[in-house]
Amino acid sequence: MIGRSARALTGVFAMALCLAAAGLAAGQGTPTLPASVPVAGGTSDISFNPDALAALGLRLEAVEQAVVQTPGAPGVRHATTTFAARADNTLAILRRDGEVVGIGDGALRYLGGFALAWPGGRVDLHEFALRAGAGTSFGIDLVDARGVVWLSAERAHYSFSDAAPATFSMRHMNLRLSSRFAQALGRPQLTGTAVGGLAFEAFVRGDAPDAARGDGACRAPWPGPGLRTDIQLMVSDLSGFQDSIYAPRCGLPPLPHGGACTATSTNGRLVLSGDASMRNIGQTAVPWYAPFSGAHPPHGSDQHPYLVWNLYRIDRDGRIRQIGVSAAKHAFYSINKNCGCVGSNTFWPGCEDIYSGSNNDNGGSVDEQHLAPRAEIIPFTGQWARCGSVWDADCDGRMDPGSGARDLYQYRLLAAERDLLPPLADGAEYFFEYGYVVRDDADIYNTMGYRPIRLRKHGANWRVEIVGANTPQRGFFLGPVINRWVDPAAPPAHAANRELATPLGRARVAVRATDLGDGRWRYTYAVMNLDYAHVQVDPAHPREPDLRLLASRGFHRFGVRLPRGVRVGDLRFAGAGSDPGVDWSARVGADAVTWSAPAAGPTLDWGTLFQFEFTVNAPPRPAAQVTLTGAPTPAEAELPYTLALPGPG
Repeated sequence: MIGRSARALTGVFAMALCLAAAGLAAGQGTPTLPASVPVAGGTSDISFNPDALAALGLRLEAVEQAVVQTPGAPGVRHATTTFAARADNTLAILRRDGEVVGIGDGALRYLGGFALAWPGGRVDLHEFALRAGAGTSFGIDLVDARGVVWLSAERAHYSFSDAAPATFSMRHMNLRLSSRFAQALGRPQLTGTAVGGLAFEAFVRGDAPDAARGDGACRAPWPGPGLRTDIQLMVSDLSGFQDSIYAPRCGLPPLPHGGACTATSTNGRLVLSGDASMRNIGQTAVPWYAPFSGAHPPHGSDQHPYLVWNLYRIDRDGRIRQIGVSAAKHAFYSINKNCGCVGSNTFWPGCEDIYSGSNNDNGGSVDEQHLAPRAEIIPFTGQWARCGSVWDADCDGRMDPGSGARDLYQYRLLAAERDLLPPLADGAEYFFEYGYVVRDDADIYNTMGYRPIRLRKHGANWRVEIVGANTPQRGFFLGPVINRWVDPAAPPAHAANRELATPLGRARVAVRATDLGDGRWRYTYAVMNLDYAHVQVDPAHPREPDLRLLASRGFHRFGVRLPRGVRVGDLRFAGAGSDPGVDWSARVGADAVTWSAPAAGPTLDWGTLFQFEFTVNAPPRPAAQVTLTGAPTPAEAELPYTLALPGPG
């Protein structure tokens, strides 16, 4: 125990010394070592994803002395249990100049506990304890009464409270199987598998030094003229775990009560989620206020960023297809790491922030909602139409009871098993894309990124492997996946990828022309709506914080100019998501081929990609006219836009 704690502290103090040396070099004065702030008592919340447990053959049993217990329901809610901590054990929180820099010596031991069992085995976690994760600065290990590590947690939102009595909390952590647990299951490859979430709160001891109240104050202007606001995605290895992508559950239709996927199922729906990390590389502070938290500067609203996810497959024949679309995750807090600031509802320049996969999957709590439809957001301006949203239908400025996601599938990114299995998976590449919509952001391309992934099914379990995770790039690339399909800076022959910039947002249109060898050419166009939306604002609610949208429409028509007399065939269309829904209808005219959305059908909305394809007996020319038309709203007509891209000559 002592040796293990010393190793954890050594790593933390080494990090602190490096930071102090950097401060001294920058003329910031004498370096200081972290102060140790002891915390004790309080409670811990442990949530288990029932679908993840079932897929592993685990069951939660023998729960004793729980303060609060909410039973889990597969596909519907997590099993969440609250335990009280003993007051005679302390855990050291390391803090320097107001910033938390790590977890130190000691442990928090809890009254009661639980057991996890499986056919042929059982782990007894009565009187469990939480302590610093071995070899990490912000990881937490969950150990049994003998000190054996069975579960680990990481990617916390952490903070000291300002109220009395002072507390320290770590929230929204991923809860993972330890290597010891995976070995006990006879499946060491399951090490690190996420099975739920962990949070705890403990009281600062009365004899704690003033370091518990370090100011950690930061100052920066709000976005304004002449100032650059810029949030950049990154990959974090906080707590010893690199940012990961998860498959927390797979269910059979009808969701959520159709049952869990099986080893032989092909018609299931797989949920994907992931960690997200970012850095403020701009000059301005960015508001990061929780929904319904009141009116705050600089916009007089509860302004915050929004996170979305997409899944793509590039087939072995080179076609690109979006096969998964999430709703929007509303952000609510920034930890402000590695910058000398404290966690708050402002993201300061130079700071880093993280969100765990458990957090982004909504944590399984029925009381804490963060997921809602994309259509409630004006993406180009970064504004949220709270009034009339799924959380505030009556527009009274308060979250409606029972609103939001009704189960563990609604508003998530869903992928059809058939899209991930042979024959469609044979020779295909898969990409998980995620990005933030940030108000006033100067560069949307560094606020989105993607990771090449492999999806593997082992029995009833799906696992996600990041391709290139161990390379210097760590399997992460800035920008949208359409830029992977055709590189706009270095396109291959007979290909291009260009941006369409409009007053209502941006899109990218890419094309590949392929010689079929018999006098025909195949033209494949991919259209990615980045942040375009033609909205109609309610005149009775035109401003924040009570902004209301009556309509939000994307593009509803796509066309390519044709030379006269050519023969057009093999028309294809692919929408977005695991269920494409209603196809756009194609029409070949005298001088153009055009696809149109049904009158009441889906438009090409922001954050989604559609594919259009045809063959023609004409080779490409470098600048054919391509038309993309914004759908009308009840108050305004459609809006046509044109680009010059390779097309039939």
